[in-house]
Amino acid sequence: MEHALQDLKVLDLSMNLPGPYMTWLLASLGAEVVKVENPQGGDYGRRMGADPEAARLSFDSVNRNKKSVALNLKHPAAREIFLQMLDDYDVVVEGFRPGTMDKLGLGFEVLSARQPRLIQVSISGYGQSGPYRLRAGHDVNYLALCGVLAMGGSRSDELAVAGVQIADVAGGSLMALAALLAAVVQRHGTGRGQLVDVAMFDGALSMATKLLARVQAGADDPSPRGMTLNGRYPCYNVYRTSDGGFMSLGALEPKFWQGFCQAVGRPDLLPEQFGGSDVITRVQDIFSSRTRDQWAEFFRDHDVCCEPVCSLEEAVQGPLVAARGMLVAGQQGREFLRSPLNLSGSPIAPERPAPLLGQHTREILLGLGLSGRRIDELAAGGALGADSATEEKD
Repeated sequence: MEHALQDLKVLDLSMNLPGPYMTWLLASLGAEVVKVENPQGGDYGRRMGADPEAARLSFDSVNRNKKSVALNLKHPAAREIFLQMLDDYDVVVEGFRPGTMDKLGLGFEVLSARQPRLIQVSISGYGQSGPYRLRAGHDVNYLALCGVLAMGGSRSDELAVAGVQIADVAGGSLMALAALLAAVVQRHGTGRGQLVDVAMFDGALSMATKLLARVQAGADDPSPRGMTLNGRYPCYNVYRTSDGGFMSLGALEPKFWQGFCQAVGRPDLLPEQFGGSDVITRVQDIFSSRTRDQWAEFFRDHDVCCEPVCSLEEAVQGPLVAARGMLVAGQQGREFLRSPLNLSGSPIAPERPAPLLGQHTREILLGLGLSGRRIDELAAGGALGADSATEEKD
């Protein structure tokens, strides 16, 4: 059976998380993704953090099913090779600060002149235009500036940093994926590509579109536990259990709140679905009477939107992950999460390990028509990674 994106060929210059996560999803759907990496260290994600093993596994998790070419794009010969690759690869993904590709002599105008079908996806913190375009940032900074960070935490003015990178992945990777596929569809009709400008700030802010409408209407206060969906009301909240665990209650619709009140034998709470802190305290007293696992078992047969708060380890070892087949075997007995994209007519691509730095340089350059001798010369001259050279000569 054919893979959905098997005809898509991507050159991926991005590093760390936003771009690599997006191109991992593309690769899972069958796209050919080639990481173009600096021979001196490659993707920063290969060595991010104090623990080398953790860095390797983290890198591997979002770079499976890809190839790697080591090109020093500051070297004229390497830039020429990159331009030559555009004859076969018509999507480029990059996550540099705006203007970096231009400084390398590989800006969109240059690339599209060589390959008119080129779609370039540029993922940045604050976009290709605007006063913050050159400002450095990470997920926590984008969330801070777009107002999302100020909404999470406790009533005691303690903010909470999310455990997953919301702006990077939801605001960056997934927005870029959607925009790229839209550009691919349009290219089928026009024959021409375009530049896709994805700002993680924009993407994270856009997720608050419905909330902003409620704030402007005066229905919600965008502060910790000041909104309908972040703990303001009893019906949609998190409660501590007798063993120090937590249960999540999402009884937002009246039928679910009624079901909850009936299940716990508290009909007096029926009119208090959107009550104040005193009602939250009364519901907390209910949850304090049992352990988390006892409540999970109790609500198993009640249709009330009440589930235990699991750790990541508990989640991946749980029956739901097993039933959905969300874990796949990796190297050396490790496990990774598989792509969540399920298409009935095209399977997810078979798992291949993440590439070593420059692992496929020679293979791909030979495919471009370069001789083994020429590849050795380029490696010796600093245009490629040293591993690209070989003693064998054509």
